[in-house]
Amino acid sequence: MTDPTNSGAGSVVVLGGRSEREFAVVRDLGYRVVLVDEQVPWHCMPWVDTHLDVALDDWDAVADAIRAELGDEAPVAVLTHTEPRLPLMARLGRLLVEAPRGLDETAATNCRDKWRTRTVLSEAGLPVPRFALAGTVEEAIAAAEDIGYPAVVKPRDGAGAFGVRCCQDERELRAAVGALFAAPTGSLTGALIEEYVDGPEYAVQTLTQDSKTGVLSVFRQRMTPPPVFVELGYEHPSGLSADERDELDGLMRDVLAALGVHDWISHTQIRRGPDGFRVIEVNARRPGGRLVEMTTAVSGVDMTEAVTRQALGLPQPEAKATVPYARYASIVFDAAGTLLYDEVDAETGPFRPIVEVEVEPGETVRPKEHPNGGVYGRIVVYGETPEELDRAEQEVRKALSLQVVFGDGLGPAETDSREFKSCC
Repeated sequence: MTDPTNSGAGSVVVLGGRSEREFAVVRDLGYRVVLVDEQVPWHCMPWVDTHLDVALDDWDAVADAIRAELGDEAPVAVLTHTEPRLPLMARLGRLLVEAPRGLDETAATNCRDKWRTRTVLSEAGLPVPRFALAGTVEEAIAAAEDIGYPAVVKPRDGAGAFGVRCCQDERELRAAVGALFAAPTGSLTGALIEEYVDGPEYAVQTLTQDSKTGVLSVFRQRMTPPPVFVELGYEHPSGLSADERDELDGLMRDVLAALGVHDWISHTQIRRGPDGFRVIEVNARRPGGRLVEMTTAVSGVDMTEAVTRQALGLPQPEAKATVPYARYASIVFDAAGTLLYDEVDAETGPFRPIVEVEVEPGETVRPKEHPNGGVYGRIVVYGETPEELDRAEQEVRKALSLQVVFGDGLGPAETDSREFKSCC
């Protein structure tokens, strides 16, 4: 339902996007949606008021196209839910919006560039893995020898664990860095070489308002073992003690303050190694997959609506009802073959299971560790007890009846219908 206090309040420029919810929130608040993308998908067109096809890497061209579309009208806000477009969002906000709010250019760059994230946090005395930036394979080898093996190789500005690999020795590191340089996954040059932190990992979602950070959710994250990092699922509660949770909350406040995130959301990955918490990544965006819905279920805060309201300078609504237990299970496979399964009707209403398979029955799948394998869908269940979670997940899996057949002698297709191969 449209917010009557904001009806006809102006236009919001949205950079990219694929989900109807991203646009519906803006329109429900009474604003006109201008979608800007490299090539606006057909299925998004009914959800917006107008759309512009522009090369998003040409920032001046994007600004000119928006000015030409809006004429004398300044956009009320520029918004994106797509991590690569956060620096552009911040730049356009400064250039086009009369009173820009939310993420500024410094904070956007601090979070987008992993090397810069670690540098800023390290200089602030906050715990990060030991790290170095390498411009050549030989520089990477020298950095790994200084840091020690196992060492992690990752792009500076990638997402979803693409190009990330844990290397046990020089041979593996040379191959990983060579592959990253040969086929870059991001726009920034160089490879990040960092210490591998062995310990449990947590996904932390936050909402910062007027420099005051509230932690919305902390999920214990299940991953495949090295050398690659595939997200197998998440659990709530996280299993942290009250003291550990207080320490983590305080760390998040310090981290976001150091990076300059004063009015925005974040999705952060943290590991707890032998010497305590270490910040692995800070993403100035909502989490991927269905962690937004899971966060809403355990905190009562919808991060999509929350960040939209922040960009518009609107107050946050009251938190909704919550559930004490939640589980997120990625759909992955151990072997290649043809996937067969039964369709499961989506249920509606709060705390209903979420079931998604992102390939059609009859498509081929690869093992979870394969570069073109990974995550093929997800199951999210809620409950009042851990036992209720177990029953709910088992019921969903029984209804899906997932089967991988014809594995022997049948090579998987070179492509599949998924847009992404990672949860978050």
